[in-house]
Amino acid sequence: MIMKKVFFSLLMTLFLNACGGGGGDGGNSSPGTGPNNGGATPAAAALTFTPTTITQTLTGGVSSKISLAATVNKPSDFNGATTVYAYFIDDVGVLLPNTQISQNSTTQYSVALYTSPTLSAGSHQGNLTVKLCRDSNCTSQFPGSPMLLPYSFQVNPPANLPTFGANPSVALTTDMYVGAAAPDPVTITIAGQGRTWTAKTDATWLKLSSTAGAGNAILTLSYAPASLQVGVYTSTIQVTSSDGQSVGLPVTLTIKPPAYKLLAAETGVALTATPAWSRLTRTLQINDSSGHGASWGASSDQTWLSATKSGNNLTLTANPASLAPDVISYATVTLSSADPSVTAPEPIKVALWKGSTTPTLATQIKQAYTNVIADPIRPLIYTHNSGSSIDVYNVYTSQKTATFTTLGTTLGNMTISPNGDKLYALDLATSRLVAIDLATPSKISKWDLSAALTTDVRMKAIRSNGVEIIITNFGTAYLASNGKFISNTGIVGRIDLAVTADGKKVYAQDEGFSPSRTWAYSVDYSELNGGYVAVSLLTQPTGVIGIANGVAMSNGADIAVSADGSRVYTANGAPYRCGSLSPVNLGFISALPGGDTFPNNVKVASDGRVFCGISGGYSSSDVWMHGADGTLIRSFKFAGSARNLIDRQMAVSGDGLMLVGITNDPLLAIVPVGP
Repeated sequence: MIMKKVFFSLLMTLFLNACGGGGGDGGNSSPGTGPNNGGATPAAAALTFTPTTITQTLTGGVSSKISLAATVNKPSDFNGATTVYAYFIDDVGVLLPNTQISQNSTTQYSVALYTSPTLSAGSHQGNLTVKLCRDSNCTSQFPGSPMLLPYSFQVNPPANLPTFGANPSVALTTDMYVGAAAPDPVTITIAGQGRTWTAKTDATWLKLSSTAGAGNAILTLSYAPASLQVGVYTSTIQVTSSDGQSVGLPVTLTIKPPAYKLLAAETGVALTATPAWSRLTRTLQINDSSGHGASWGASSDQTWLSATKSGNNLTLTANPASLAPDVISYATVTLSSADPSVTAPEPIKVALWKGSTTPTLATQIKQAYTNVIADPIRPLIYTHNSGSSIDVYNVYTSQKTATFTTLGTTLGNMTISPNGDKLYALDLATSRLVAIDLATPSKISKWDLSAALTTDVRMKAIRSNGVEIIITNFGTAYLASNGKFISNTGIVGRIDLAVTADGKKVYAQDEGFSPSRTWAYSVDYSELNGGYVAVSLLTQPTGVIGIANGVAMSNGADIAVSADGSRVYTANGAPYRCGSLSPVNLGFISALPGGDTFPNNVKVASDGRVFCGISGGYSSSDVWMHGADGTLIRSFKFAGSARNLIDRQMAVSGDGLMLVGITNDPLLAIVPVGP
């Protein structure tokens, strides 16, 4: 005899909801004379089943679903009851013990019964007994219980069923670092046609979306490793069918010790060789994220580039003698460590331009552009006119080398990967971030952002703990690899952004406000919980004090920071000089010499030189070049008479030797500044 308890809290909910609501007698199911009914005249059946008799044609070897409705006839019979236990009793084993029930209304439920696949061919008739009990041992029953539910099954000879199986979408062998995000869930496809099945595992760090079902189905296996320490963990998922077949799926999860990374201060390097001047060497600082000074080495994949280690410094030196002229040559420098706790670090991307001539004169391209940005490793700039495409120019030849098309409708702010991998642009019309693979420009990705975009939106591609992310001035951060939203940052406002090369600090200045305010933030990306950016305000908003008369700076236009984060600069409409600020507290240090009305651009080159540009239509110069120590070196004139540089639209080539600016003449000016 199979005595199956099925309703539990579902019936309790049904009866309690019905209490006090009246009700009437009814139903055709006949109550039996159970031992707890005292031999009195049987009460009307507690439930009415529809249909009143189960009649079904079955196939041998197959479990079939039987659907029926159960209606409560007299809710008042259950007044005062705190618990109702319901049982289906199958004396001969025609059913499987996995009855299901769902609520249709306060007095009606749908019931699903499953026939046994082992029934022999032929006719099977009998009664199921349904009991509604006051206790789990059924020593006392409610009025109208027990009830009989007749059935009549005709079982035909079995059909040939497909082979039973269970197959995961990927191998169930994976690993992770302790404390990091869990591995991705895995789907398991159950081939269970004509059968019911169960699935189980004894591992607490594995979770199944379902432990029983019928027919073909898909399960989801999730990992829950939060409590696991370093080690190797194994288990088996056992999937068993109603006809006795079983599939075991072994699972192995390896928890690895904390991972550390070798982090180069910069991951993109631009080198240049021309007949008159060149830049063929760069020194980068290398650190590991643990701070314990792991040993490391470096190697170049090209013979023309050497990589030499000295302490924590890596010096890259190029010999362009073997390289073809007037082309861009590429090399990759790989860092490595014998320390097993150090993960594979980011490679350093290097590009070298070997020019057959040295530019000496400024070039003016008569095009009306609105945005420009320089490539950190290639001698290229990217510029657009707020339309749907981006033009590419070589700063050494002043020639347009490409146009990226069908990017959007109304392009806005741009940013670029620190290693030159991708160019990003905002499409204001569709609120999308457009990502262009610069190695293969035809590969374009478009990601929906979480806010409406305007011309005031700014963004920066930064490296934080070796992971490239995009931060915006509307308070969001995204993974650059796939556009996934990571977290809110709190960096919000009509502000311009500047970032250190290591991605650890972000500086901001509001645009167009008087007095101007500046902010400094620390940024730390963690892979825990699927990825998170922790942003902390390093200084309270600072109103920057001006040059001589103590007047606060006003009409903020641009902000820049040196690659190592040791120097911060701002361009403000007033006073009429670019300012140098403390990177620690954003206090005013000094004004850069030279300058005029009204500073609206400031940039720091890879060699540390600083360029301050102005919106000065009648000035004899509109850009001043300063050494890293602040001394004035020389000045330039970009715009024509009564014309000026556009706010924040000045850029320095990756090698620091070419300067670019957009003016409202309109012009795109490309100016050689040399070493």
